[in-house]
Amino acid sequence: MATDSDAPATFTARFGAALNGIGWSIALVIDNLKPLRVTLLVLIFGTFIATSVDQVTELFLIALWVDDSPWRFLALIATSTIAGLALWYAARNAYRLDYPRWPALQDPRGAWLRDWLPRVIGAAVPALVVIAYFVALHKLPNTHCDEATDCTRRASRAIWLVVESAALITFFIARRHVLNAMPAARRGHRVAPRPSLETRVLQLRHLGRPALAVYAMTIALNLAATALIASKPELLDGVGPLAILLISASFLCLSGGFLCMIADQRGFPLLTLLALVSGLLHAAHLNDNHLVRQYPSMSTHDAPVAAPVSARPTFDSYANTWLTQRCAGRRICPVVVVSAEGGGIRGAAWTAMVLARLTSMVDARHPVPGEPLLPRYLFAGSGVSGGSLGLATYVALLGQRPGAMETRADAMLGGDFLAPMLANLFFVDFTQRWLPGAWFDDRSRALTRAWEQAARRQGIDAFNRPFSDLYRLPTGAVDISRPALFLNSTTVAEGMRFIQHPFYPLTAKEPEPWTAGYDGSDWLDPRTPLSEVVLNSARFTYVSPAGTLLPTDTHRALTPARLQLVDGGYYENSGTTTLLEVMDRLRTLATQRQQTLRFIVIHISNDPSLDDFVHQHDRDNLSAYSVYCSPNPAEAASPSGEVTAPAKALLKTRSARGAYARTQLLQSLDLNREQPDQGDMLWHFRLCEGHYPIPLGWTISTPVFDELKRQLNAYPLDAMATTLDQQLSDDSR
Repeated sequence: MATDSDAPATFTARFGAALNGIGWSIALVIDNLKPLRVTLLVLIFGTFIATSVDQVTELFLIALWVDDSPWRFLALIATSTIAGLALWYAARNAYRLDYPRWPALQDPRGAWLRDWLPRVIGAAVPALVVIAYFVALHKLPNTHCDEATDCTRRASRAIWLVVESAALITFFIARRHVLNAMPAARRGHRVAPRPSLETRVLQLRHLGRPALAVYAMTIALNLAATALIASKPELLDGVGPLAILLISASFLCLSGGFLCMIADQRGFPLLTLLALVSGLLHAAHLNDNHLVRQYPSMSTHDAPVAAPVSARPTFDSYANTWLTQRCAGRRICPVVVVSAEGGGIRGAAWTAMVLARLTSMVDARHPVPGEPLLPRYLFAGSGVSGGSLGLATYVALLGQRPGAMETRADAMLGGDFLAPMLANLFFVDFTQRWLPGAWFDDRSRALTRAWEQAARRQGIDAFNRPFSDLYRLPTGAVDISRPALFLNSTTVAEGMRFIQHPFYPLTAKEPEPWTAGYDGSDWLDPRTPLSEVVLNSARFTYVSPAGTLLPTDTHRALTPARLQLVDGGYYENSGTTTLLEVMDRLRTLATQRQQTLRFIVIHISNDPSLDDFVHQHDRDNLSAYSVYCSPNPAEAASPSGEVTAPAKALLKTRSARGAYARTQLLQSLDLNREQPDQGDMLWHFRLCEGHYPIPLGWTISTPVFDELKRQLNAYPLDAMATTLDQQLSDDSR
């Protein structure tokens, strides 16, 4: 008979038994998850980015809400089916092996996990596409359909994916019953009614020839796909980014799962070792395939070769020729300059659209044979990231009919630049990370090849030509038919601006033109193609890797001997710092010539959350103008912890530098309020929160173009075009 003194001992024993039971249950779940860690990591990562990253979220809107192509939707259905089968098959075979170091895998209490987890993982792939689609729809401020057929088509696409998910889970459950009902089962070839009842095997070869054949074919196809993407990434333009992601997940789970099965049986920490090898190779720069290309034939994995090159024009010769031809006979000479902010493809599309629309509207009022009026007086543009791509697109399209410029810019920038880059990232660059030495072109080259191909479709060869050649006539004289481009990048180790332009280094001039910045012409070869110059400005975080710049000119001692370049927006995203310095240099030259200049500044931003810096703008005159955006509700300020405060301050400092630069630009101008046509002008073309989200990224959809055009039409374009026509065409001033 128990006594009162036995009660504490009994409670302790029961509590200890409960803890042991909980601990064993946790160990049971963990050990059953370990063989599937590659598949689970892929699924978890895919779920996170599909529902949390705006750039990825819009891909689901494009695929299910926007894209009219039935073929691309069929590709999405096919690839999601393949991915679902691949994830299920990799998980199913992982459970067929016996792992002595994970004893809980043999526990019958975990049979339900081994039966159902592979099935749920496989069926989750198309279900995840549907979930991400509805998450994207929830973020849309306006989801109405223009026609009933549109709503039917969009709803049916989601239904198809739900049906696909249900079909997959049905197949996973029923296939054993179907196999056992076939004639072969009557001859003794029956399968276990449940996966957990299958006999576990000790070696991979005991999985059977069909399984080994699947893995062999998967690895062969993986290698073939890697070789194809390494040589021709632009072939994937049109497949769709989602299809690329699903195919990548399929190969990663099957190939990676197979290698982990081999390692797990032997107690070999494969993933840890691979991470260590990759980290060591990266730290020692032994597999750097991210070199900046110095001439069109150069790869991103071979060091540049010095060769005799043509000389660049000088900035002073360009500027003086421009002033001579544009300002002759004018008391006050108008000079149009542009700064275009970064913002991925939305920044590129918005920049090209604004400039193309103004060009065509001014040309309609004052047609000039052979040369539209606005480009004639557009002296220079300073761009960052996507703004650089927009400026380069506009400049490359000059010479085309002005009325068609906007359409052709939309057609060029509407290409799918993301799919080729993602394919290279998950196949080629992923493989390169584990190999000593540099063997393949990186994903940034896939992006520039996609730009070059999109330009060629519009009959433009400027993107694969040397940047400086665009400003030289065949005779060797300077060519002023295109505005000078100054495209901004950022150096990694120094954190300074890296200003790329087509001229001889301005650092040879006094005074030093760039404040706390590197002159790109000191490091870049004159043969560097335009696409690479744009890329250096648009090396967006992780999407495009930092580029290692090794100069080809061995006769000059440069300090430092090499640079690493990232997106220009790391320093400041407005481009106005560089524009101000270009304007100062031009003012100096004009003063020496006793020429008075009137600056017409077009600043193009694309961040809807940006505060309006044109504090003095007046809706009744256009000397300083910006549209008004309804402010977003202010977030409640909360103090940051000691861990997050430094990182948050660093990120916010970048935005503050841009705000400071814009204010400096505004204050540098002589805005004559009494007589607007007698002073400088500043027009700020900005984006607001609209009817459709406009995310960052390197792919863009038709509704985004429609939203950009809707917002552009909100500007007083007729009055602006009339003002430009009056400012630029009146030679009596």
